[in-house]
Amino acid sequence: MPDNPPSLNRYVLADELYALLKKRILSHEMSAGDKINIDKLARDLGVSNIPIREALSRLSSEGLVSVVPFKGMFVAAMNAKDIDEIFEIRLSLESLALRKAAARIPKDRLRLILAETKAPQEDADANQESASRMFKMNEGLHGTILAYADNENLQRMVVSLIERIYRYLNLLNFTIALADEREEHVRILNALLADDMDEAGAALERHLQRARQRLRDSFN
Repeated sequence: MPDNPPSLNRYVLADELYALLKKRILSHEMSAGDKINIDKLARDLGVSNIPIREALSRLSSEGLVSVVPFKGMFVAAMNAKDIDEIFEIRLSLESLALRKAAARIPKDRLRLILAETKAPQEDADANQESASRMFKMNEGLHGTILAYADNENLQRMVVSLIERIYRYLNLLNFTIALADEREEHVRILNALLADDMDEAGAALERHLQRARQRLRDSFN
């Protein structure tokens, strides 16, 4: 039996193509609304159509690619309705994650995230620094809540939604929202440190609603 069966290679290749195409979509190298030419992609990447289609099928299930019958595949559109739907689902799923995770998250972990969140912003490329800070804040708070919720399916679903939001954020000026995001994260963290689940849940809901509105206002 060969060390690397063809079927295994195909799946590994599809995983690599999935990661590559996802990065291109999130960074807007492949723009919203663009039709995806599978044959051209296959030629450019030196692969067959089959793993390309498998990768695109995965991206379609995550809302990053749209399939239009008799017309083909397109990079998913970006609009206010999409933003509203993403945050509506996030609110429900992350509220569940918070309830499951709150008692499990070590206080030392919460205090570390709080200190990192409050740390002053360094002077550099303002927009690039703000982008980095925002990603780090989200990973610190939202990532920790998801990790301690102890539900891998829940974690995958929320991470997929957050990645779709990053596609919007990559078009916008992060400096506008960074201060508000920081303040809202601090309130959630303080409530968790005080074991005040009612306030933590309310603070999370306010944060997600305000983040939705900020993104909506900036995108319009």
